[in-house]
Amino acid sequence: MSRLNKAEQIIELAMMFQNSYSGLCIDDIQEHFECSRRSAERMKSLLFSLFPEKMEVVATGDKKKRWRFIKGTMNSLITFTSDDFANLEYLKGLSNDENRQKELDELIAKIKALTPQKNAMALETDIEAILESEGFAVRQYSRVKADKDVLDKLRQAMLSFKKVEFDYNTDKGLRHITLNPYGIIISDKYYLVGFNDYVNDLRLYKVDKLQNLIVTNDYFEKDEKFSLSEYYKNSFSIYQEEPLNITLEFNKDVAEDVLNYHFHPTQKMKTLENGNIQVKFTSGGKLAICHELFKWGTFVKIKRPAELKEYYKDYLINIFNKF
Repeated sequence: MSRLNKAEQIIELAMMFQNSYSGLCIDDIQEHFECSRRSAERMKSLLFSLFPEKMEVVATGDKKKRWRFIKGTMNSLITFTSDDFANLEYLKGLSNDENRQKELDELIAKIKALTPQKNAMALETDIEAILESEGFAVRQYSRVKADKDVLDKLRQAMLSFKKVEFDYNTDKGLRHITLNPYGIIISDKYYLVGFNDYVNDLRLYKVDKLQNLIVTNDYFEKDEKFSLSEYYKNSFSIYQEEPLNITLEFNKDVAEDVLNYHFHPTQKMKTLENGNIQVKFTSGGKLAICHELFKWGTFVKIKRPAELKEYYKDYLINIFNKF
């Protein structure tokens, strides 16, 4: 066992000594760490030597000796992570009891108050990463940054199943939108996916274009059949179209780059006998696919479907005619 692992075990044992009201005996240490009795004795003795004035014997009717730390001994070693607070926020969102939610808010505030300022600054984490880890966001490609305060509000709304309202600039002018937020697709930009009751359908909105965003006190019921990952598997970038079964062939000169590249969640790759790389995936979004293919220049060919071939030809011709 490495020295680092041993140090981690000693810290863990110290926490156990503090948290145990009835105290720990050698058998408890041996069972928890799955070690020999001799190793358990050594671990206990090390803590005794480090904190001689903090250990106390617990008087019990048991013949086995038990020890514990004086309460508060290890408080300075206890830290809280962004995941801890994210889990508390998640639990808060599961309750529809407003009083319970307020109590949890107060609990979170108390824990944050106990967190040293240096650690508290570290808790200002990347909201994007938390959104992804909780399944509220999926990442595809390079993108424009979004306001973290806006992302945080959207996250809280999705966790608590609350509707959001915002102003949004459309072709027909500024519209006030009420939305049941389902998730976020991270592509070239951030796109909010949600159910719009007014049009009775799913809609996408650019997060950086949301104005005057508020989280309402109105709850919504999420469609149980909706899956964010399945939703975006039907698209390339954020374009929702009838999926096509696509086969591409890349020249062997770029084989290494292709094999290490993520085109689409449904992709399947195969090295052909001539050294070229075959890539298959199922997706809609012909325009976004063409944008991607353009980056590979003459190193890629569309093998199928014919529909995508013709679309790409027309697209290139239209570009050429602009010059």
